[in-house]
Amino acid sequence: MSDNVDLITDTDEFCRKLRLREFFGNTNHEDGSLVRNKKGTYTIYAPTNAAFDALGTEQELLFDKTVLTTILLYLLTNGVIRRSDAQIELTVESVAGLKVRFNIYYNKVITVEGSKISKFGLNASNGIVHVIDKVMIPPTGGIINLISGNKDLSTFLALFKRANITGIIQSDPLTVFSPTNAALDRLSPRILSQIHDDTTKLKELLEYYLVPHTEYSLGLYNREHLRTLDKKSETIRLSVSESTGVSINSYAHVIKPDITATNGVVHVIDHVLVPKRILYGFGK
Repeated sequence: MSDNVDLITDTDEFCRKLRLREFFGNTNHEDGSLVRNKKGTYTIYAPTNAAFDALGTEQELLFDKTVLTTILLYLLTNGVIRRSDAQIELTVESVAGLKVRFNIYYNKVITVEGSKISKFGLNASNGIVHVIDKVMIPPTGGIINLISGNKDLSTFLALFKRANITGIIQSDPLTVFSPTNAALDRLSPRILSQIHDDTTKLKELLEYYLVPHTEYSLGLYNREHLRTLDKKSETIRLSVSESTGVSINSYAHVIKPDITATNGVVHVIDHVLVPKRILYGFGK
């Protein structure tokens, strides 16, 4: 395969190997016209076969031509973004009209929307191709939209409304560790009464769940201390292992990671987090 090829339209061998030709065909654009009819240069983030196979329940999205077209256009950004251009929290606009976000983490892994770029810089006459290990699914909205649209997180959202700080979860960039309703329900009535009646303490508690940058799973590491928006600068402490996944402060576990939003990412957790200074006042 030539290193200097026309993006999508002439990379037949490359696209077949990565199943992109198959999916462009499902949009009635197998001939590459989805890109060829657009002027300019592009960067394509090409998922591997394993990435497509790992979609799980999201596989059904690939059978809706409209949705699939949006996904494929989300894998294309305007202009050439080379490895040397990547920066922490760099955002660029995709052909779908939504921005995609780069990050560079402690282990020098470069990600785009939380997907690891495993191979960089396959040159094309009208752009460049990077191979990624996870299919980038376009976000359906911001963090507040994701939380409000998830019935299992309704209590968490209600607490932000009670504290009158819903605007804080519209910050960009942001990582939210969001406890489920079940996690909050395990708090005793006495503790729930305290945080409901004292909005100052409630605000402090909620700020402890928010990290002011984008931390996908690939950026988390064992014994890391993440600084949150807590005004007292108290950190959350991570434990990361292949067998048990990610846990926070020894007792909370990430049960659904890497939910992408337009302004960051959400990780769903199974336990309420409490800053050390108020731990005995609120309990776990």
